[in-house]
Amino acid sequence: MFEFAVRAAARLSPSAREAIAAVLATLDQAFSADRRDGLRRNLDAVAAWGHPALDTDAKRRAAARAIFRAYHRGVLDYLASRDERANAGAGAAAPLPRFTGAERLYHALASGRGAVITIPHLGNWERAGLIMARLGFRIHVVTGVQFHAALSGAARAAKESDRIAVSTPSDGYLPLLRTLRRGGIVILLADGDVYTRGETRRFFGAPVEFPVGPALLARRAGVSIVHAYTAREAGGGERIVFESVDHPNRSRPLAEDLSRLTEGVVRALERA
Repeated sequence: MFEFAVRAAARLSPSAREAIAAVLATLDQAFSADRRDGLRRNLDAVAAWGHPALDTDAKRRAAARAIFRAYHRGVLDYLASRDERANAGAGAAAPLPRFTGAERLYHALASGRGAVITIPHLGNWERAGLIMARLGFRIHVVTGVQFHAALSGAARAAKESDRIAVSTPSDGYLPLLRTLRRGGIVILLADGDVYTRGETRRFFGAPVEFPVGPALLARRAGVSIVHAYTAREAGGGERIVFESVDHPNRSRPLAEDLSRLTEGVVRALERA
């Protein structure tokens, strides 16, 4: 089923993917009550913190529709990007994203010890990882259920065929440390619920638990944390932004340094 979806998406024009994403988003928003209600609570919290694009109920409803639509368009674009042969023949692939702040990533990698990248669920994070792997970066991701429980195994196999190593939290730190020691990149979705140890932080004014994993991994490996995000631009293009960098400080006590690094992750997610 997964490979069929890849071939089908690759043969759609960008405008057709946009139209199909709109239909899927409408259905998802109508029938996925947990996702819909959770998103609305999140938007209400951000609005209460003073975000100007969410200061009315109508704006928050419009933002929710746009988020559902962007998610489904992102899935279709990712699937289409996986079929390189079809894209080469049909020219249907989405254009490559623009990179901003890439010098921060290269500087972090210059030591040869690798880097931890933290990103939120914004833009097309799946396609960003695929593109970075195709550019020659050694990529390792930590994930839970991908897309849907019925597709998760196939999605993991697809990533591994794209030279993206995949771990789950139950695999522990050793596979991630091996990637970093080889100069690779570990990408962590730091606003998700796939983690084993967390700390509570204020996020848009509300108490939210965040994973300590990025900080602990960076501290153990002695590598930098590069804070990044992806964003869709007007006209359908995308950006991959390497926004800022934090470094572990082993002269500090472990708990203090983990707290400082985790705070850096949260503030970067808030800015994104």
